[in-house]
Amino acid sequence: MRVAFDLDNTLIRNDFDFPLAVAQRPLVQKILHTEPLRLGIQEVFAFCRARHWEVWVYTTSYRSPLYIRKLLWVYGLRADGIINQTRHNHRVSVRSTKHPPTFGIDVLIDDSRGVQLEGERFGFHVIQIEPNDFDWVDHVQARLLSFATAS
Repeated sequence: MRVAFDLDNTLIRNDFDFPLAVAQRPLVQKILHTEPLRLGIQEVFAFCRARHWEVWVYTTSYRSPLYIRKLLWVYGLRADGIINQTRHNHRVSVRSTKHPPTFGIDVLIDDSRGVQLEGERFGFHVIQIEPNDFDWVDHVQARLLSFATAS
């Protein structure tokens, strides 16, 4: 299974305040000026990796893939694939903010209700998490398992 995570307001604080994870390489994080990630992301990545699922990032930002790789690396994480707005614009032909099926993504984890509605409209799976959901790790893991057993 291929799982993708949104960045802004899902893993990176923008408009909402949620607890942050501790980087495995805090000095490097400071030097590279990477943004902090949401508490629990390492646990969710490990959960996916234990099941041999691919983990991707799908963002509508123009952050470079290199920056995103560094952002994850300081937390001890690695993405199997990265889609930013530039790549989305080059590959996606439907009028949708995000379109995971274009990239073979089975489930997208995102904070946006709009993306959830696009998933319903275009037939792709979205796990919508609220920025103030402090049990988001358990909710995401349970939903991922339900998608995995349904396929």
